[in-house]
Amino acid sequence: MKMTHKVLAAALIAGAAQAAHADNTPYMGIQGTYLFPDAVYNDDDGLGATLLFGFPTGEYFAPEINLFGLRAGHDYDGGTDRKWGGGLDFAVYPFARSSWFSPFLLLGGGAQYEDRSANEHTYGYANAGGGFLISLNESKTAAIRVDAKRYWVFDGDTDPSRDHLMDTRISAGVQFALGKKDEAPAAPAPAAPTPPSDTDGDGVPDTLDLCPGTPAGTKVDARGCPLPPPPPPKDTDGDGVYDNVDACPNTPYGMKVDARGCAIREAKVVLHDINFEFDSARLTAASKTQLDKIAQGLKGQPTMGLVIEGHTDATGSDAYNLKLSKQRAAAAKTYLVEQGIDASRLTSEGYGESKPIASNKTKEGRAENRRVEFKVTKE
Repeated sequence: MKMTHKVLAAALIAGAAQAAHADNTPYMGIQGTYLFPDAVYNDDDGLGATLLFGFPTGEYFAPEINLFGLRAGHDYDGGTDRKWGGGLDFAVYPFARSSWFSPFLLLGGGAQYEDRSANEHTYGYANAGGGFLISLNESKTAAIRVDAKRYWVFDGDTDPSRDHLMDTRISAGVQFALGKKDEAPAAPAPAAPTPPSDTDGDGVPDTLDLCPGTPAGTKVDARGCPLPPPPPPKDTDGDGVYDNVDACPNTPYGMKVDARGCAIREAKVVLHDINFEFDSARLTAASKTQLDKIAQGLKGQPTMGLVIEGHTDATGSDAYNLKLSKQRAAAAKTYLVEQGIDASRLTSEGYGESKPIASNKTKEGRAENRRVEFKVTKE
């Protein structure tokens, strides 16, 4: 009896295996079997194991080869009867095996070898019964199997008054696939829809394009019409560096700058538009306009320092021209301070006629020499 218990335990552990529920996939079953022998045997109920192999031909029909071994004890002398055999059953499924619960009917026959205390014989048999499968996974490749069958054993020796004896056997275990489940062929992928026509290739379908025939590469709006050109980049302080990359916006008017847009130290700006009234240091209205631009730039860059230099032409004495140039440079500084520039950022100096940049012999040259220069001392 211990060996039979081990077989039954192994069958139950195999429930984690995968069972055959595929339409045409062969399967294998392992079951523990309980035997109710015919009363003529004078045997106790017995135990055993059944091994089966199925070969489905569709969802409704499956021939099965089954092998079994059974053992039952005698009531009268303590001996045992052993039965080994095999046969062919035909499993019929009234409903398709695609359900999680699949009942079935069994009909078949075979032969069994009987080893009794007194003799040994082999007899044929016929059997009929039914059972059910309970799927253990969604793919229906693993199932619990329970079935019950009635056996007509053509034994005319045990009781000469009868030409056959009858056993009842109930088996339970698992059934698992011996291959992959047949997969239905994949449905063909739907054909990709034909994209709408876009004759000019601007990304707007012809049916929506209000401006057909747009030249290749032209940027268009949702209507398919060319977008207006972008505005030119701005250079608010006029230093030659566009605002979007200018690290020092509002550079004072006329200052030389580097690639970042910041004034270069020691660079000079010469303004010939800074004029004074005749023979005086009073600024003209036009000069104040130019100085307003310088003031605006200095406000935009509060750390910048300047030297304001005054220069004259050679008309008059050296002493007079030196004094006049200092007064005019100081007047420019005073005006910038009045516009809100901190006086500590500004220095004024006069050089008279000592640093000409053109000839004093011509009217045009003398005009070039009368000037005010701004030199950056601190960026």
